[in-house]
Amino acid sequence: MLNTIHLQTFLAVVEAGNYSAAAERLHMSQPAVSQHIRALEDQLDRVRLFRRVGQQMLLTHAGEDLVVSAREMLALSARAEESIRALRGQISGRVIVGCTPSSGEMLLPGLLKLFHGRFPAITVAVTVAPIETLLEWMEDHQVQVLLIEESQRRRGWESQQLGSERVALLAPRGHSLLQQDQVPPGMLREQPLVLPRPGTPLRRLIEDGLRRRGVGATDIHAVLETDAIGLTLQAVRDGLGLAFVPQLRIPRGRELGAVDLAGVNLQIDWYLLRSRERSAPRAVQELYTFLGSKEARTLLNKERLKFASEER
Repeated sequence: MLNTIHLQTFLAVVEAGNYSAAAERLHMSQPAVSQHIRALEDQLDRVRLFRRVGQQMLLTHAGEDLVVSAREMLALSARAEESIRALRGQISGRVIVGCTPSSGEMLLPGLLKLFHGRFPAITVAVTVAPIETLLEWMEDHQVQVLLIEESQRRRGWESQQLGSERVALLAPRGHSLLQQDQVPPGMLREQPLVLPRPGTPLRRLIEDGLRRRGVGATDIHAVLETDAIGLTLQAVRDGLGLAFVPQLRIPRGRELGAVDLAGVNLQIDWYLLRSRERSAPRAVQELYTFLGSKEARTLLNKERLKFASEER
């Protein structure tokens, strides 16, 4: 019988790409990871599961064959454990949630506090990454639930819209555009901008919104492209350029102000995604159901309204 700890270590190396990264992910030493892999190989008649290429550990043919079975065995083990705990009225497990570096980071703590009060034995791990990376991880089953700003229509996936928020154009206090009641969008042709990376949902939203007001993508001048909200805000404070930022990420205080762009009303939506697997662990099902519940939506709406009232 294969050891589940050995299988977990094996999959961690597969996903991380090498022993040291897997050790960091598993909170164990690199020699311990190597020992688990050797023990697994010995149990499988000393077959080699990895081959080293530079700093990367690549799967052998035998390793590739083992990946699917390892995931199935660990999922079965997790479901068995959950079933036993459920008999005692306790649902347990670990759910990996992925979100983009956007308002998801701000929204999740409050939601997870409510969820933890209901399911204290479920551990939620949150990872933040660009949307293209998160979608790859979802395909590879490295994350189980996504909170992102763009709906995805893929076979075997389901999604639901959770809410939305306004996107504001920020300028440092004292900027000339903040003195105007309404600024014609064409004025942005003369302004340096700090923008999200091309191809991201927020960048597409900005470009589409400006295009409808006669300002094309080639008309604007990006001096910095980044998805890091902290870097974006600091760039605005330092006078590098103006930036479009979701309202929940705008810091309280008087360092920054919102420019009133005439006729431009940008709004970004949040979506919750997961894979449609009937065998999904109970913990995943419960978290996905909770995040899409009326209670969670009410909390999200309160946060949005709270910010809007403070902004006024």
